[in-house]
Amino acid sequence: MNGLKVDELSVRYIGRSERALDEISLDVTAGHIVALAGRTGSGKSTLCLASSGLVPRVVRAAVTGSILLGSADCEVEATKANAADLGGRVGIVFSTPSLQLSASKPTVREELAFGLENLGIARAEMDGRIDAAMSRLGVEHLADREPLALSGGEQQRVAIAAIVVMGTGVVVLDEPTAQLDPQGTSEITELLSEMAADGRAVLVSEHAADVLGAAGSCLVLDKGRVVARGLPGEVLARSEANSAGIDPPTVVTLAIAAGVTASAAFNERAIAAGLAAKPVRDVREPSPGTRIEETSHWEPILVRATTPVSIEVKGLSHTYAGGVEALRGVDLAISPGEAVAIIGQNGSGKTTLVKHLNGLLRPTAGQIVIDGRDTASRLVSDLARTVGFVFQDPDDQLFHSRVDREVAFGPRNMGFDSAHISTVVESALKLTRLTDQRATNPYDLDLSTRKLVALAGVLATESPVLVLDEPTMGQDGPGRHSIESIIRAWRSTGRTVIAISHDMEFVARNFDRIVVMRQGQIVLDGPPSMVFAPTNVTVLESTGLRPPPAARIAALMGLSVVSFDAADLINASLAISASRQ
Repeated sequence: MNGLKVDELSVRYIGRSERALDEISLDVTAGHIVALAGRTGSGKSTLCLASSGLVPRVVRAAVTGSILLGSADCEVEATKANAADLGGRVGIVFSTPSLQLSASKPTVREELAFGLENLGIARAEMDGRIDAAMSRLGVEHLADREPLALSGGEQQRVAIAAIVVMGTGVVVLDEPTAQLDPQGTSEITELLSEMAADGRAVLVSEHAADVLGAAGSCLVLDKGRVVARGLPGEVLARSEANSAGIDPPTVVTLAIAAGVTASAAFNERAIAAGLAAKPVRDVREPSPGTRIEETSHWEPILVRATTPVSIEVKGLSHTYAGGVEALRGVDLAISPGEAVAIIGQNGSGKTTLVKHLNGLLRPTAGQIVIDGRDTASRLVSDLARTVGFVFQDPDDQLFHSRVDREVAFGPRNMGFDSAHISTVVESALKLTRLTDQRATNPYDLDLSTRKLVALAGVLATESPVLVLDEPTMGQDGPGRHSIESIIRAWRSTGRTVIAISHDMEFVARNFDRIVVMRQGQIVLDGPPSMVFAPTNVTVLESTGLRPPPAARIAALMGLSVVSFDAADLINASLAISASRQ
């Protein structure tokens, strides 16, 4: 029998005075999924690391309490076990695949074989397991590719497959869908349910509503303690969750308005039927006890006047070494001051496209013209003054030992005077909520906070064009609000914002124009109301995308208006109800 039992677990990292976890208890039995929710720094990742035996065996910490893996007649204490004891019992998936992939295997197939070899699995069985895992994760076509040459989302699928193939009785996942497209998120949700049905115990930390909704139980963590637990549809709507920095998922808010039960809070058809009949509760206003998180405000002194620039992509093609054709004749014109989101499935060419804007990649064919000048003859350092780029993985961008020095690096290299460097650094830190972390080593921060450090560094350069690659990846509610505030402020100065994102609600709310890519080409280009219209669902599905939840539910209701948030759809439902009276 597989199982994970955590009893009064407390964890305090070496050199820290406060506990990362404070007397946490939970029980994940065979065949069940337990989800963890909470804001950045709440202790979710620490609980995942401890549950897999990496704390304190690999990550040093003072630990009290216990974590038992297995059945009553064959249990292992995870916090005291060695690697051999844990092998084959528990597997963990990290949110950043670069931390998981071995970097020693030349192909995806060999990467998946690595763990099985260490478990001593026979070759005949190994081949069958690998084939099944690659098929289930949709990575068969990547079998002979080098893992570290894949896109971030493709790497994440491979990292998940590498754990699934090992067949451990307990599976721990720390934000497994952070780098996946909507289709990938849906597939992982189904995979978790399948693993539970096979008798595995699944513990998953997530922000994605689909994944949270698949769990039988959800724990909300805040400052290392459990503040709420129960059915996901119930606890995510409670004021304790909001106070812990969690925005209720749109489907949960709509479920309340539709009067469906907590167990059906993620059933979109039930929600649509309830709203179409008659909304039983108007939840457009915060309920008593709900705390509204204030977003950061832009410091006007940070962004001086600039000359807006235009961007033209003409017939752009790019083929990587090894023959992978990532872009095929892309044409795209972006006017000064536009906010453009680029969406598409993992590996569709999104990041390859935007890396041409600041010279990190050069065209195999075609041309990039920025501010009327061809980029072919311009250095990356020159283009960086015009195009500020925040990478998907901040670890590719950070190198200083202090946050404030990291943020000051760009403006210093651009020749800003000392007084202005001080001004832009302070403003960027305030805007990204990092003022209290100014003296911290960026690598002592979690992934979502490191992304904010990288963003602050680019904001401080005052570039006319801001490019964001997956800006909301791993962000909690307050982090998302801050990023949205930054985008609005940047645009208010006439600057251009370009973002790659798998977060459909985020792009629908914050961007006037959405470009959809599939297999290195643009297949849709227009405002959110057009791109997410019911008539384009088939095209979106062909590139691994789905409209935002409110738009999907509106379509199920037969509404002609495309809604992107709960308030819009509730308004429409109330109007329909009033017209019937």
